Amino acid sequence: MAGISGFDPDTGLTLRFTTYAEDSTPSWNPQGSRIVFASNREGDRRWRIYTVWAENDGATETLGFGESPSWSPSADQIAYRGCDDSGNNCGIWTMSGNSNNHVPLTRVPEDTHPAWAPNASFVAFMSSSRDGNNDIYRVDTATGEVINLTAKSGVGCVTGRQP
Repeated sequence: MAGISGFDPDTGLTLRFTTYAEDSTPSWNPQGSRIVFASNREGDRRWRIYTVWAENDGATETLGFGESPSWSPSADQIAYRGCDDSGNNCGIWTMSGNSNNHVPLTRVPEDTHPAWAPNASFVAFMSSSRDGNNDIYRVDTATGEVINLTAKSGVGCVTGRQP
């Protein structure tokens, strides 16, 4: 089965949320009722961010261009790798779950794979260009301060997986 599915181990219930093999990096909203994910399923093969209601074969809504979305655990806010409307100022951005209020958190194009802290006070991410290594950083969502969490030379996340 291609696409994104969910499985409840208590009941054995499996739900298929999407049907495209290209759909990836799903993340639940805080209420557990919607899923955000990225896909290059369209004919132009550009990465877009979509949401789908957590129901079998639900309809998807396109939120815009971007990759690696991560829904905040405490608010209706999504962090993702994206750019402004003109394709510039790429980095880690945030937006609401209805695609409003696009705000940049970082402006380094190689910043990718955002993941929210449990209290949503910062977003962790990977970057390959800030210090010359694949390192893990965090950006404070209130101040914008970026801190390298793997500052030792040659140490960092090199697997391409989310921090």
